[in-house]
Amino acid sequence: MIVAARNEEHNLPVLLGSLARLDYHPEAYEIIIVSDRSSDGSLSVLNQWRERLNLKVIDWQGGEENVTGKKAALLQGIRAASFDLLAFTDADCEVPSSWLKAVSSAFEDDVDYVLGYSLIKQDYRDGWWRLKNFERGIYYSLAALGMWTRHPITSSACNIAYRKSVFMASGGFEGIGHLASGDDDLLLMKMMPQIRRGVYNPDPAMRVISYEGYDLSKRHHTNVRRASKFRYFPIWLKLMGIFVFLYFTLFYLSIAGLGFGTSSALLMIMLTIKTGAELCLGLVHSVKTGLPWLGAMYPVQLLWFPGQFLFYSLRGSLGKYRWK
Repeated sequence: MIVAARNEEHNLPVLLGSLARLDYHPEAYEIIIVSDRSSDGSLSVLNQWRERLNLKVIDWQGGEENVTGKKAALLQGIRAASFDLLAFTDADCEVPSSWLKAVSSAFEDDVDYVLGYSLIKQDYRDGWWRLKNFERGIYYSLAALGMWTRHPITSSACNIAYRKSVFMASGGFEGIGHLASGDDDLLLMKMMPQIRRGVYNPDPAMRVISYEGYDLSKRHHTNVRRASKFRYFPIWLKLMGIFVFLYFTLFYLSIAGLGFGTSSALLMIMLTIKTGAELCLGLVHSVKTGLPWLGAMYPVQLLWFPGQFLFYSLRGSLGKYRWK
């Protein structure tokens, strides 16, 4: 498994503690953590855990041609990996003890790419009862659909695994290495011609917890960064994004029209289409991940999510975000 960590001194102990509890044959895996130009105490924390976990620690200081940011750090870990199956998570995550078992079992003979579910929390005291976790269920459902149709829509870097041989055969980060993000969705799109089969594994045994903290500014810039990748998507996915943007705009206009006694029929049509699709995707996914009660968040999501989507679609087109 490979982790890129940049200035994660406070998050690394949680991740490393969870890795120490992994229930898997020690000789069957290795842990590679790349300190990505860290200027805090990340490297010191890694050295404290090095012997206990038999870590491979790489102190990466930059210098990779045509590859920048997190991708450059990940590339160092991928090159150093001894195994063909590579599992990835982030430094601000916590994995279950069954994680590697679940990852390994998902790799059938013809599977080259596996995506697992990640639950968002603010810190270890926070529960799973959050609107964002219901929204993510819809994205993961779309990700599963995209891999099934061989037209990837999205992915999530904090819980993915793929074969090193397929990564290399696809050219790795070539062509997308200059971008600050995209080590998940853009990479999957690039690798797909080489992938025999990609699968989504919603099993709670593979579920990762991602701690996003309380920094609202950081969350804002993360959303902007993700939305800024729109220009690099294939044309069919751009058209889908434009359709959703126009649809959500019409949705709000139809609600506004109610105040003037108009658009009631249009609103009912919009609500029926939107609600049916989202409930189908969101509720089915919540059940599969063992969190069926997340569906109770839908009434809030119904009105909140379209506005958020519209805002970050526009804001992301401007770029100019902060990366740590």
